[in-house]
Amino acid sequence: MNKIFTIGHSIDSLDSFIYLLESNKINTLVDIRSIPYSSFANQFNKERLSAFIKKNKLNYISMGELLGARYENKELLFEDGKVNFSKVINTQQFQEGIERIENGIKKGYQIALMCSEKNPLQCHRFSLISHFLDQQGYIVNHIIDKNLFSHKLLENNLLCYYHNRRKLSFDINKINQPHPIQHTLFNNDKPDQTNLYFRLNRLVAYNSNAKQMEAAI
Repeated sequence: MNKIFTIGHSIDSLDSFIYLLESNKINTLVDIRSIPYSSFANQFNKERLSAFIKKNKLNYISMGELLGARYENKELLFEDGKVNFSKVINTQQFQEGIERIENGIKKGYQIALMCSEKNPLQCHRFSLISHFLDQQGYIVNHIIDKNLFSHKLLENNLLCYYHNRRKLSFDINKINQPHPIQHTLFNNDKPDQTNLYFRLNRLVAYNSNAKQMEAAI
């Protein structure tokens, strides 16, 4: 089955993190962090995490250089310096990363894409990678603590918030159940998925200009 998972490590312990992987029968962790290190959870620094994963007889693959969210190439940025996901998906490195993921799935590996944010809605793994894979027909599930949320469910409920002209909510507790679309005389068209993901892109994307300003201080 064309199924894949995502997970964010946050400040979990390594034991708790492994439990979440094993309880979902995941045998391969793909690290998609551009910088695979954490100042607030150093147990998830690349070398330490990789050793722990392998000790528990799972596979660890670092793919931040292919599927990470940080880009400095001005051709891939909005004018304000934020990364433009619609341009990223057409790059050779992103497509190479997706191809490797697809080949792994075809070979029968149960894969989880890992980044740092626990909430997928606040991470590029939802609005960039999962969105792309979902459009290619893959079943994407997001692991949050001991819960599993389908990409379709989260997307549909975000679309409802967007369509009903509410402020986009990143609160999983508010959108983990189906919400009806409120049709009105002035709001009776179908939810616009393209505009929704554009808004998500603008909210969560890495800002290259911010890095430049930090370096100048």
